[in-house]
Amino acid sequence: MRVLLLAMLIGTQSAIAQVADYQRDYNKINERLMLTLGSYAVGNFAISGAGYFAAEDEYTKHFHEMNVMWNTVNFGLALPGYLKAKKNAGDWDAAEMERQQRKTQSIFLINSAVDIGYIATGMYLRGEAENRPDEADMFKGYGDSMVLQGSFLFAFDLVAYAIHKRHYNREANTFINKVSVHSFGQGIGLTVQLD
Repeated sequence: MRVLLLAMLIGTQSAIAQVADYQRDYNKINERLMLTLGSYAVGNFAISGAGYFAAEDEYTKHFHEMNVMWNTVNFGLALPGYLKAKKNAGDWDAAEMERQQRKTQSIFLINSAVDIGYIATGMYLRGEAENRPDEADMFKGYGDSMVLQGSFLFAFDLVAYAIHKRHYNREANTFINKVSVHSFGQGIGLTVQLD
């Protein structure tokens, strides 16, 4: 009986360690993704900030203005996302890790669909510019910016989804279904898969 209990303890500790390792990698992926988004936002601040003040026409001014506004939001998402990933200590159990993984993948996939809406809105604004000659430069500038920013976010969200999905497909089997409880007859059993 002691040998069985020792084997169960070792197996359980191994599964817990595997979940912690997986979560650490999951957090590193999120850190890198948020650093990418934040760096993109800061780069846009610098380029479009300078572009706004150097603009000699209204179209260019509005294009850079929207880029700065858009990337204020991007930076506002990237910074807390990065800090959350950095702070996350690796204390989730297998079920919570699975839930967080699926939630993250869903968020990136849903965001990529929303990004198509941003691109479509930008194209709509560009088309609407012809109907508003007194505001044409603003509509074109804002529209082109939304197409650019929406296209970047579409690519970013799809790549982020693919990275997380690949990580899950490659690594999640290290902790999923390692420990299971089942009933038989008048008792219950605990199965621990040892590596």
